[in-house]
Amino acid sequence: MLRQMERSTMQLLHKRGQSLRQIGETLGRSPTTVARALREPVDRPPATRQRRSRLDGYRPQVEAWIQHGLSAVRMLELAREDEARPYTGSRSHFGEFVRRLRRAIAHDQAVADVPVRFEGLPAEYLQVDWGEVRQFPFTQQAPMTRYFLACRLKYSRWTWVRFTTDMRQETLFRGLVDCFVTLNWVPWVLTFDNMKTVTTGRDAHFQPIWHPALLQLAAECGFHPEACTPGAGNQKGSVESLVKWVKGNFLAGRTFADDADLATQCAGWLGYANARPSQATDVAPVVRLADEVVTGGPLPATARDGDYGFLQPARVSPEALVSVLGNQYSVPITHVGAPVTVRVHRTQVVIWRDIAQLASHARAPDSAHQRVVVPEHYALLFAKKPRAQVLLYREALLRLGPVAQDYLSTVSHRRRARLREEVIGIYALFQQTGAASLLAAMAQAAGRDAYGVDYLRALLTPALPSVCAETLGTVARSDAPAQETVDRALDVYEQYVRVDGVAAGTGQTLVGARR
Repeated sequence: MLRQMERSTMQLLHKRGQSLRQIGETLGRSPTTVARALREPVDRPPATRQRRSRLDGYRPQVEAWIQHGLSAVRMLELAREDEARPYTGSRSHFGEFVRRLRRAIAHDQAVADVPVRFEGLPAEYLQVDWGEVRQFPFTQQAPMTRYFLACRLKYSRWTWVRFTTDMRQETLFRGLVDCFVTLNWVPWVLTFDNMKTVTTGRDAHFQPIWHPALLQLAAECGFHPEACTPGAGNQKGSVESLVKWVKGNFLAGRTFADDADLATQCAGWLGYANARPSQATDVAPVVRLADEVVTGGPLPATARDGDYGFLQPARVSPEALVSVLGNQYSVPITHVGAPVTVRVHRTQVVIWRDIAQLASHARAPDSAHQRVVVPEHYALLFAKKPRAQVLLYREALLRLGPVAQDYLSTVSHRRRARLREEVIGIYALFQQTGAASLLAAMAQAAGRDAYGVDYLRALLTPALPSVCAETLGTVARSDAPAQETVDRALDVYEQYVRVDGVAAGTGQTLVGARR
């Protein structure tokens, strides 16, 4: 065995240029031994004796317990209850083992989570997130939860905030479009958290599965969506800071009377915040915003009017109805089974097939389970199904409001034998004069207990003012027959159309015999 001094001497002689044979002759060693010694480190530390711990076999299980948040006491209990190999060592030894593993895991996690900060290009990133304020302390309305949509441009630090009453997908999309309208251009990339209104999960390659409605919005507006890794919200740290900033700088120390006051104060605060120098750039966001305007994407024409209709794919049901946000809207029956695209506006629902507009409806309250039907969409069925025409016309009239509902209910009861003629006639008046005029006539006729299309036509026809007054005046007279009597004899009732005189032998005024 070579001594340490011999190894050092061999290294020294080798540095002086002596050959292996010369060094071996000097020290009395073979050239092979000299060559092996020269390959080894000069000051090689002595090998420490590795002693295996009885806890090494528990290491994978303890690491899993640490990841699940178990305490050291609970882990010790589980280790001692292990039927295959129960732990029999001391409590302190096990606790020290757990502490070492915790430190090692924390260190590895800290290394993996080292934040990497970067600056975006002009108009490149718009970072988006939601904030929540529970039991908002209004002074003139009841406290309730409010949310705010926070958006910040990465390059200029320009911020945009809007307070809302919910975090629905439509609220998010309309907020984004309003932000684009405020900028008058569209950023290249929108960075989101993994909110359910944006992504529906991750695929086999851990890539986000985007919501179809978001992809439609991105395609129309021309931006690219990105989502941060689940559980790594610091990937969009400037927005997380913005949410805290809004709560700490805007909301703190302020009072708000109601939602309108909240919106007004928020707009004023944003103007101040975007005009002062940013701590990150030492330049006011509105100054750097000028650099982004040049490179931003164009704002689509569909978003310029302030009532953007976000797109939703659908399919026409066998009943010629399209389901949209908990309601059903009709289309012409020739499109049954066809795929359609619905554009949902604030107060309107427009249904398209390719480039053809199939229908436009007034928007019903979401999730109201209403059927919004245009009777003309079913016109091809009316010859085969005449009863369907009556019921669809009446349903359309009932949607005009309580006045129409009360009037049509009485007409359906009193004039059941002529219901088809009555409903079709009233619907024709609705198309000719409009809802406001028809409702006014219904209210006036109901006040005189005059129910029927003839009375409404008399009120709505300007060319027959004398007939209107004569007809309604006669119906209101006390010597007219009771309505119950008229209902029992339809042939007698149909005589009461115009005042022609007094029926012989009855002493009662007749309202015109039919010609």
